[in-house]
Amino acid sequence: MKYVGEVILPYNLICSRFIMNPTPVEEIIGYTFKNRALLEQAITHTSFFNERKETRKSDNEKLEYLGDAILNCIISIILFNKYKKKDEGFLSNARSCLVRRDTLTEIAKKLELGKHLNYGNGDNGVPEESKVLSNMLEALIGAVYLDGGFNKTRGVINRLFKSYFTDERLSEKSPKNTLQEYTQKKWGILPKYKFIRKIKNGFTVNVYLGNGYKAKGQGKTKKEAEQKAAKAMLDLLNVR
Repeated sequence: MKYVGEVILPYNLICSRFIMNPTPVEEIIGYTFKNRALLEQAITHTSFFNERKETRKSDNEKLEYLGDAILNCIISIILFNKYKKKDEGFLSNARSCLVRRDTLTEIAKKLELGKHLNYGNGDNGVPEESKVLSNMLEALIGAVYLDGGFNKTRGVINRLFKSYFTDERLSEKSPKNTLQEYTQKKWGILPKYKFIRKIKNGFTVNVYLGNGYKAKGQGKTKKEAEQKAAKAMLDLLNVR
């Protein structure tokens, strides 16, 4: 108890006056930050400063890098524990389905995270088909990990991805798997992937089928670039 003039107030009531209300993003992801600066970094794209002709650079990209690694780790653990009787092939494909950019963008759009992103693009907002939303989600995951640790982050990921743990979703074939199955069946050969170069925002990879076909893909990781190359090859072969 603590005395305030002639009135006695419970100590926890006094403390509650200084507790900040959750922000819209915190309500969306179900986590309240102790360090709001991390949240602000996660939802602020570098372009936000560029538009204002400031020399600062957001830590959004660093948090995205961390969040990508944490997301892959936690999704792997969840899948391993949830599908104990499944083999490595299923688990690997399931993880790829869950952590790929399309899925992350879909989740971010469903949560309407774009409304809360500090992004510099005039009045046009976030480009609809860009990687900005998926990167924002990964940055938020990285920020939660730094602020609350592994178990809190796992709770957030469980909530955000819960509806995606279905047999239909997890059994979707990745472009690489689809291409491999198609080429083996049709020609008895395997696609060959070759790293070409490092680019500003990731990597460029070519995929080859014998001497007749070549396609290119770009991504923030070599694995993503390979998937994009495989998708380009499937489009070239008119395989759906």
